[in-house]
Amino acid sequence: MWHKLRVEGRHGSRPRPWTLANMVSSLDGKAALNGRSGKLGGPLDRVMFQAIRALADVVLVGAQTVRTERYGPIQLSQDLQSARSDAGMAPNPLLAVLSRTLSLPNDRGLLDAPEGLVLMTGADAPPDRIRQAEDAGIRVEQLGESDSTVAAALDRLSETGANVVLTEGGPSVLADIIEADRLDELCLTLAPRLLGDGLNLIERSGLEGRRWQLQHCWAADDDLYLSYRRPAAQD
Repeated sequence: MWHKLRVEGRHGSRPRPWTLANMVSSLDGKAALNGRSGKLGGPLDRVMFQAIRALADVVLVGAQTVRTERYGPIQLSQDLQSARSDAGMAPNPLLAVLSRTLSLPNDRGLLDAPEGLVLMTGADAPPDRIRQAEDAGIRVEQLGESDSTVAAALDRLSETGANVVLTEGGPSVLADIIEADRLDELCLTLAPRLLGDGLNLIERSGLEGRRWQLQHCWAADDDLYLSYRRPAAQD
């Protein structure tokens, strides 16, 4: 699956990388089951989750998603690591976490793998937590003042060598990327459920209604995987 996705060109234009999002949604547009997106996806979503991660130089997520979904260090399968190494990539993508307070859990060993983590924060981040992270060997990127923190984060990641950045949310981070006109590709798995109440896939109103172009449509066990790209003329 990774090779099939990999052959398709994804090229950012400096100073911004190619930015794609991978999300899962119920049929009525809800992004979580019992508070977690990981409980919503089925077998197809789990396969695509790993394959799409393997495309990226960096996985960018919000701190709330890290806490809710209980993120640990990114560790792809040996097959995917080998495929990435053969393609001249690092075995695993870097995990970049957007956090104003730099308050992250360590119950899954996230902070014990500093080589695979970068914390991205604003100019007003607590200095003591910056020092604590740096003392632990974690790279901290302060973004300064910006109208769009997520746009500044994408620019900084591009400056440090990232060509493809994947976001896994949450919905507010996805909305910020769309609002900043930085999303190039949306990978979406539809889970065969109707949930009614819950977290929306995109937590924002008033986004423009451009049409996107379908790239892939794959089905398995009643799950449906869709990949869309924005039209090249709108870049």
